[in-house]
Amino acid sequence: MKANKIISSAVTVSILLSGVYAATSTKATPSTKTTAAEKSKNIPKVWIDEKELGLRKTDLYTENTVVPNGTNYNKEAPGMSKKFDRAYMNAPPMIPHDISDLGEIDKNNNACLGCHMPDVASSLGATPIPKSHFTSFRPVVTVDAKDNVKFFGNDMMIKKDLEGNLWQGRYNCTQCHAPQTQGKLKVDSKFKKDCSGVKGKAHLNKSFLIDEIEIGVKNAEGL
Repeated sequence: MKANKIISSAVTVSILLSGVYAATSTKATPSTKTTAAEKSKNIPKVWIDEKELGLRKTDLYTENTVVPNGTNYNKEAPGMSKKFDRAYMNAPPMIPHDISDLGEIDKNNNACLGCHMPDVASSLGATPIPKSHFTSFRPVVTVDAKDNVKFFGNDMMIKKDLEGNLWQGRYNCTQCHAPQTQGKLKVDSKFKKDCSGVKGKAHLNKSFLIDEIEIGVKNAEGL
């Protein structure tokens, strides 16, 4: 009995899927019929070509004629460019200068540190790396002599000052900070940052992320 029900259900699903595939695999054609409601309102039947429905304005069935807008990153050298306003409170600042000659970031090389470490940033007019990047907020972890994890305290949050050493979780700068392209948007953004509160308005282009993280750490310690 159960086998019959399973077979019956499988057949029903196959029929439904076949109908859906048939409906979606054929190109739409304009309807020549006019509904009763349209006749009563004297509304003419309007057909919109499918190329006008999307933002691409091109053939939807091939990629042969699709040409991307490309990118136009800022070419100013470091120290010669104008800083971007932050998108919102504590947003990672975007890179306003050319980084094509700085090389890739790996475990042995990070050219960003040459200008953005706090001890040299002010003299170079660069944005200094904030205190949050020199602090570890990892859960409590203990390892043995071979670096094998012996204990992982998921609910035991810590705040460890690394005394001027960059936390390796923040070492890959471009995972959050990126250059900006000047390409034209298909749809203009209407986003407006809302920096509520006295503190937020005083830090429109400054970071107070360390304070916000500390709140989370204190809450976690109460678990």
